[in-house]
Amino acid sequence: MTNLENNNSNSFLEDSAVDLKELFSILWKGKIPIIVITFVFFIFATIYMRPGNKPDLYQSSASMSVIKMGSGGNTLTTQLTFSGLAVQSKGVKGPRYVNTVRSRAFFKHLIEVDKDFLPALMVAERYDKKSKTLIYNSDHYDAANKKWLVAKPHYLTAFREYIKRMTIGFHQERSIIDISIDHISPVVAKEMTESIIFEADQMLRNLDLQASSEALTYLTTAIPQQQQLALRGAMNDMIMNQLETQMMTKIGPTYIIQMVDPPFVPLFPFAPNRRFVSIAAGLSGLVFGIVFVLMRHFIGFYWHKE
Repeated sequence: MTNLENNNSNSFLEDSAVDLKELFSILWKGKIPIIVITFVFFIFATIYMRPGNKPDLYQSSASMSVIKMGSGGNTLTTQLTFSGLAVQSKGVKGPRYVNTVRSRAFFKHLIEVDKDFLPALMVAERYDKKSKTLIYNSDHYDAANKKWLVAKPHYLTAFREYIKRMTIGFHQERSIIDISIDHISPVVAKEMTESIIFEADQMLRNLDLQASSEALTYLTTAIPQQQQLALRGAMNDMIMNQLETQMMTKIGPTYIIQMVDPPFVPLFPFAPNRRFVSIAAGLSGLVFGIVFVLMRHFIGFYWHKE
């Protein structure tokens, strides 16, 4: 390295050191505004995240396996081809169950059979930890008499809130369905999760039972009129498949799912993370304070210079 290059390098380092010293000097002189702004951001976030403004949210979850049904070699093919009741395959039943839970039709059915679901979803204000009771908005809902004091929320409006709080997914490789519900009450979160799980299973049970009954009625009427032996044999196989479906819909506590990890009452809230929000707000205030002090200094410097 030549002497000229050494001189240039030393000069750059000296200039950088001078610039850093000047920068720190500016920030040190403006330390009071920086501290005040940081403190204001931190305090505002802390007040905003207080339980009175942002209540704790509890999450109850559950895991279910998909029940395997049917042992016939051509059961699935027959079901898919002739009746459309693809209920014998775990790969089909899992997504079917998930799509049902996510559907507007199911939600409408759910709030009709579970009268407590809609008020808990839409007008719950806070949770009393001592009495373990849910407090409703008294201007909108009379909890004692279970009566709406205003127009009941439309199911499509409530559906948006339902989808926001409910999470469900199907894991194909394990044939497992996971579901969770968020709510300000840990007890209600568990109850809502249970209501969704068992009502969706019952709804699919009833739909398949009805479709299977209609298929049996048609097949038993159509077989005597069929002259071709091959078709009569195929239709007899379909009757056996429908009888199998009828049997599966009428036995067992559940039809589509089997509980692996049932819903529970959570002990601790999962959101909001108040400490993280307060610290993040404080850091944002620090950065804002530094930028403010530097802008004030350089704008004032150039203003006086002109």
